[in-house]
Amino acid sequence: MGYSNRTWACPYFKWDGKQKVTCEGGCVSLPKQEFSEFVERFCASPSGWRDCPTAKALTRYYERTEP
Repeated sequence: MGYSNRTWACPYFKWDGKQKVTCEGGCVSLPKQEFSEFVERFCASPSGWRDCPTAKALTRYYERTEP
């Protein structure tokens, strides 16, 4: 739980701020409506986070580098 009181589904989530979310892959900052749509579609979605391009890249990285 962070600034927005959302429940974050993505395992790569670190923290959020006003219209900004930070994960292991970087930071997304968008205008209010677009930010809300983005996080609901990806970061806060129990299945949608897997479709996020950043989450996909991180998953591939961890699969490749973990023993």
